[in-house]
Amino acid sequence: MRQAARHAVMLGLALAVLPAAAMAQSLSFTSKDPDKPIEVTADAGIEWQQTDKRFVARGNAKARQGELSVAADELTAHYRDTAGGATEIYRVDAIGNVRIASASETATGGAAVYDFDKAVLVIEGKPVTLTTTSGKVTADEAIQYWAKERVALADGNAEAEDGSRRIRADRLTAFFRGAPAGGGTASGLRQGEIRLVQAEGNVVLRTAKETVRGSRGEYNRDTGIAKLEGQVMMTQGDNQLQGGFAIVDTKAGTSRLFGSAAEANTSSPRPDARVRALIAPKPQSAATAPPTNR
Repeated sequence: MRQAARHAVMLGLALAVLPAAAMAQSLSFTSKDPDKPIEVTADAGIEWQQTDKRFVARGNAKARQGELSVAADELTAHYRDTAGGATEIYRVDAIGNVRIASASETATGGAAVYDFDKAVLVIEGKPVTLTTTSGKVTADEAIQYWAKERVALADGNAEAEDGSRRIRADRLTAFFRGAPAGGGTASGLRQGEIRLVQAEGNVVLRTAKETVRGSRGEYNRDTGIAKLEGQVMMTQGDNQLQGGFAIVDTKAGTSRLFGSAAEANTSSPRPDARVRALIAPKPQSAATAPPTNR
């Protein structure tokens, strides 16, 4: 029974840590060693709660397969019966001192959940941190990754660092490009790479030359063009300029200030309505989670 519990918990965790969100590059929180043995350890043991259909690993719980690892004070895998008489894991919760790591990415927070039906990974904490080989993302509330929608969100004084560029806002939303047809990469970019970042509320963009503030903004990674709108203030050394709209070319190192997007003959940065409709699950401890009804 203990061996079955270990296998089920790790199976859920191995599937759960799908590519999650980085604001600077794509992530690869997937095991590159699927044939290696799956290991689950817990100082306080692993419990199979058959009535509630879940496995719970407590006390410095760790799950590892090759270079991919998940650690927390408590790991819970929820499962359900299928029509064919088998079982499948539909949700994994990690509570307390959460750390998800691969060879090139590390995410930490206070709690996390992966919902298989929605294909969403949510990491909560004060702060949540996500570190990759190319940058770092922090948020005071949560980082979410929606695999089907190819969207990532960072909420609560969110900040993304990409080389000499930093962008901070109440919410950062990253949109990933889809995998190119026929596999491989498109235009030399890795599949799943971020194509656009939108920023909402108290936006601050910092480059090597200037700091630009506004109410909302967006950054196109392909072109290197950032747009900020709403009570824009641009600071370069001791000089400050104000306007309604700014365009910053991070590749060319140039900035332009306008009265409005219409004056700049371009579109305004606007939040995607589909993102606002997404409802994320909340991490739950096994002690407080309701009995399964699946």
